[in-house]
Amino acid sequence: MKTSFHKTKFTALTAILFMLGGATSHAKTLGDTLRESKWDGLIGTWVDPETKGRNKKIAYAWKVKDHAILATSAALGTNSVAIMGRNAKDGTVFHVGADDKETSVLGKWDFKSDVAVLELGFVTGEGVEGVMKIRYTKKDDNTLVVSIEGLTPQPIVYTLVKVKTVTKAPGSDAKTSSDHK
Repeated sequence: MKTSFHKTKFTALTAILFMLGGATSHAKTLGDTLRESKWDGLIGTWVDPETKGRNKKIAYAWKVKDHAILATSAALGTNSVAIMGRNAKDGTVFHVGADDKETSVLGKWDFKSDVAVLELGFVTGEGVEGVMKIRYTKKDDNTLVVSIEGLTPQPIVYTLVKVKTVTKAPGSDAKTSSDHK
């Protein structure tokens, strides 16, 4: 059986890349990005403490572990859904979503140790375009201060607290734990 020069060349190049680690290296994941920036605790359900989530509630849940997060929210009569992921080529953490009022959003996240900023472009159902920033500041592991900037002359600021979940059935020494543990 005769092997073509190009096939032999391709096989040799693949072997060299494998030996140099090119074929076995793995791209950093969204999970890696969150852990390194100390924002992996974002996973879970967050509510406004005044109404226990009746006015504002957002949940971040892994849909594809370490690669894709589903963000669902309900705030003042509007329900929305978004997906977060990481572009493997340039490392950008993207955010794309829509709500039940026909508004769509597309943006990117920037995670620092104490602040996460989501910059979004949006288009409303009426075709109005705009930009905004949502700044999350950690007060502690279970409290976030949220500042929405760009929609009104002054930022809209509110607090969210993390909902605790029961990890054992009641009556069996039930204890609570944060969603992210």
